[in-house]
Amino acid sequence: MNAPQQKFNRYEILAELGVGGMATVYRAYDPLFEREVALKVLKRELLEDPELRERFTRETKIIAKLEHAAIVPVYDVGHDNEQLFYVMRYMSGGSLSDRIAAGTLDLDQTAHILLRLADALDYAHRKGIVHRDLKPANILFDEVGNAFISDFGIAKFAQAATRITHSGIIGTPRYMSPEQARGEETDGRSDLYSLAVLLFEILSGKAPFEATTPLALAFKHATQPPPDLLTVNPSLPPALSAILKKAMAKEPDDRYDTCAEFANAFLEALPANAAPNAKLLTPLPPRTPPPRRSEAPTQAPAAEPARRSSKNRWMMTGIAALAILLLGLWASLSSPTNVPPASPSDPVTVAVTNSPLSPTPSPTTSATITPTATLVPSPTAVPVAAPGGAVGLAFTSNREVYLMDIEGKTFKQLTNTRLPKFDLQWLPGANKLLYGEGKCIYQVDADAAQPQPERLFCFNAEYFEGFRLSPDGRYAAISIERRLLVLPYDPARLAAAPSAFELQRLPETCINYLDVAVKSTQWSADGTRLALLYQSAIGQGIGNTVRILQVDLQRCSDVNPLVIDEFPGRRFIPEGYTKYPLIPSYHWDGGSRFLFNTFIRNGGYGALYLYDTSSTQETLLDPVQGKCCYRGATFSPDGTYLLFAFQDIDKGADSRTELYYIPLDGSGDVAPLRLPLGFFTDLRENILFALRPPPQP
Repeated sequence: MNAPQQKFNRYEILAELGVGGMATVYRAYDPLFEREVALKVLKRELLEDPELRERFTRETKIIAKLEHAAIVPVYDVGHDNEQLFYVMRYMSGGSLSDRIAAGTLDLDQTAHILLRLADALDYAHRKGIVHRDLKPANILFDEVGNAFISDFGIAKFAQAATRITHSGIIGTPRYMSPEQARGEETDGRSDLYSLAVLLFEILSGKAPFEATTPLALAFKHATQPPPDLLTVNPSLPPALSAILKKAMAKEPDDRYDTCAEFANAFLEALPANAAPNAKLLTPLPPRTPPPRRSEAPTQAPAAEPARRSSKNRWMMTGIAALAILLLGLWASLSSPTNVPPASPSDPVTVAVTNSPLSPTPSPTTSATITPTATLVPSPTAVPVAAPGGAVGLAFTSNREVYLMDIEGKTFKQLTNTRLPKFDLQWLPGANKLLYGEGKCIYQVDADAAQPQPERLFCFNAEYFEGFRLSPDGRYAAISIERRLLVLPYDPARLAAAPSAFELQRLPETCINYLDVAVKSTQWSADGTRLALLYQSAIGQGIGNTVRILQVDLQRCSDVNPLVIDEFPGRRFIPEGYTKYPLIPSYHWDGGSRFLFNTFIRNGGYGALYLYDTSSTQETLLDPVQGKCCYRGATFSPDGTYLLFAFQDIDKGADSRTELYYIPLDGSGDVAPLRLPLGFFTDLRENILFALRPPPQP
């Protein structure tokens, strides 16, 4: 019998994760969207003040509009049972505090984390939002180790709540900037300082300043120069010392202008022999610094303060430090580390009701999602074949799946989960789409008036990166735990074998290929060949190669797959491949031709190549005025047209993502597809394409 389940609002409480100064944090289940979330419930006293309640709602809704791949998304905001609450994505990978304590981060991992955080902070700063309380407990990781920033803007609300709780204050002494300690106005460079303090602690295992009281810590940040990193850890690359000192300069004007500039300087200072994989990361594009003022989403911009004299600054330092001591900030340092941490306050009491425990959704349960279309849907439009044989286009933007006609006149949003997708593809019959999300496979009826993605099955695997159906829909090629498994496509059967071990033991499993670390696959048109994108050591780094296999689905395991070609490397070396041996995207026409791009910028945009296996010849393509850079190039159904995403490298940080659908032979006009302005907000997003083939007779 299921035990009674506590509820708050619509959320089912699964466990208490921690208590902070202003909120209690719970791991909860949202039955509406069938997902686990982090639920933060604030003290009852905060709801009693109308002004504070209105400010909380206004501030958190502004923060909820932050759409970035490295910012923990806010799902819900409101008040219930005489308490304020907000709901965020549940992060199961722990916090940066855990990883610093374990000492498990090397320079490669540190570089990856730093670039993600810097990109997210610059994005928020351009929106006029400063975090103001960046610390290891606010850096959380998902299940695959990607870093996210949580609690954006909550520190500002804590300041407004101080007069009620007598416990809130902006910033944590161990990581606060000098201007915070002095009580001055802050802008994005304050977050940059805190980011540098985090980096110092990651690299050395200790914070740059230590003290027994908050007063002493604040005083050191405001007045003492940062210590030399190399005196703490002499094994680090020498150039890092000057970079950290600049980032932790006492005056904001003496620091880097943006977090991206700081992160790129760190990346550049890493010798290849010290951090070989870090050299495969793309530096962040240069950005124009935002206006130098504190964020103020709910009030007019504050005037730029005049530079204080040395005497006044020392006075302000003492006053700010004393205020820290009197307000009892030290009690606010504890917060949960495995979910978005609670803001400082006393324990709260949550009014709960007993109800039967909702069962955990099975992998075959349909996930009912009501898409929130941001564009005008046209579910009744009759598909019209465009040149190249396509009757429509499915693609991803901002991690959601959209359907549109080739002319860009009609749009329909098919998903609404804000989670990354992979292997978007049309099922035979061309009216349903199949795609991967997380560790599960979903399908959605593209022609439904109210599309509702259906979860078919899930796999319990650390690496589940690819799922492709054969052209006739009879077989599935599964890239799981870096191996390739091919077996008949039966969703019910796959749901009953949720691991690579169980899949390979099924008697109907046709191919169990372990020769290389497989990441993804594509089928030939006749289903007799498979193209594998696999990962291996190339030079001093980790790179990608495409291997083409001849497979026999009639005799299956009785006949080993035969390697018939590999590229690049074996056949030719694309420009830049030696330095960055990556293939961010590739596509097969099902016969002899492949499209792929190299790695140059923005997480996966680069030079575009056409490779013909019959002649073993490669061709560099520059369809848009001979410029770089391209990603996601895809053949049209009849192979005569080319679809791709493009970013003009000459425009740097001002470039935007455009889609092109043009003849492969270079004839005709080259013009981007019509899309709403600013449709692609993340320049680093891996955009997936699936051109809709005409219906089969």
